[in-house]
Amino acid sequence: MPCSLQSWGMADRNLKIVRFIGATPSAAYCDVCRLMFRTRQEFLLDSDKAKSQLQADFDKHECTPDPGAVNDALQHIR
Repeated sequence: MPCSLQSWGMADRNLKIVRFIGATPSAAYCDVCRLMFRTRQEFLLDSDKAKSQLQADFDKHECTPDPGAVNDALQHIR
């Protein structure tokens, strides 16, 4: 699935890195559905491979927004 969910009428989704081990990203999440991604252990010593692995996992995931987030947004519209 492409990074943009515009065909679903949703905003672009982004990978947010939230934890590092030294300079290597070790955890990230999708800012739309909040799905967490973790760096595989074999990439923890290679920052570039870790970033590539997180981005590839993010690009492959099927984004389903958290129902609570959707309900909260609808409450603000009504």
